[in-house]
Amino acid sequence: MIDKFFPLRGVADFDRILQRFDRHRFDQYFSPNVYSRPRRLVDCVVTTRLGWCDVDEADPFDFDPKPSLIWQTSPGRTQALWHWDRPHSAAQASAFSKALAYRHGGDSGSAANKLLRLPGSFNHKAGYDKPFIPLVHFDPTPITERPQLLADQNANGISEPEISAVDPFAHKPRDVLRKHRRKLSTSTAHLIRHDDVLAINRSNRIFAIVAGLHEAGATRDEIASVLWPNPYFRQKYGKDMNALETEISRIISKIEVAQ
Repeated sequence: MIDKFFPLRGVADFDRILQRFDRHRFDQYFSPNVYSRPRRLVDCVVTTRLGWCDVDEADPFDFDPKPSLIWQTSPGRTQALWHWDRPHSAAQASAFSKALAYRHGGDSGSAANKLLRLPGSFNHKAGYDKPFIPLVHFDPTPITERPQLLADQNANGISEPEISAVDPFAHKPRDVLRKHRRKLSTSTAHLIRHDDVLAINRSNRIFAIVAGLHEAGATRDEIASVLWPNPYFRQKYGKDMNALETEISRIISKIEVAQ
């Protein structure tokens, strides 16, 4: 994963970067949000007028309110953006995005540092014939309505998990597995040992690895050392340190809230 940041003021040479990492050789993604400094972390996201969602196989026109932009990422799958009529904090925008996904069958990933596929690029994911990613709907009218939040959400009091730095090179994965093996379930231990992706839903496997190690008493650096080379993480995020930090913090925070 190669992150490139552009200033909002002055000249941003998008064309040069898009040509250097051209769409015929690279998967191209963009972040819908703006960052206070060049690190793609949740706590760096400033206020935003956008909502976002991996619609996946759901019908984007069934969402309430309807999206402002829709593009097809692969046959039968789409992503979408909502253009709100006023700005929200990153946490509030994330809460609205999560509500959209959960209520209408989209993907649950709603963090404010989420990446989306770039319309006009190509999908190089294994199993596809490099399909083109077309924009299929665009309505610039600001949206005044908001999705109904989930039962456990409060738009005025939403807080994001603290994103803490981790060191994925602090330990060897086999040493971490050996240390915590007795407290891990057999399925989690198998996921840690996998050399290839053997299950479709990578997000669920990433969650199982992080949750299992956390509940077994592993430190964040130990978890990072196991997750960083794991095929489920690598196939989904590549060598993306920001994604590693975000996923570990998000999953541990979700577990601790549930407890």
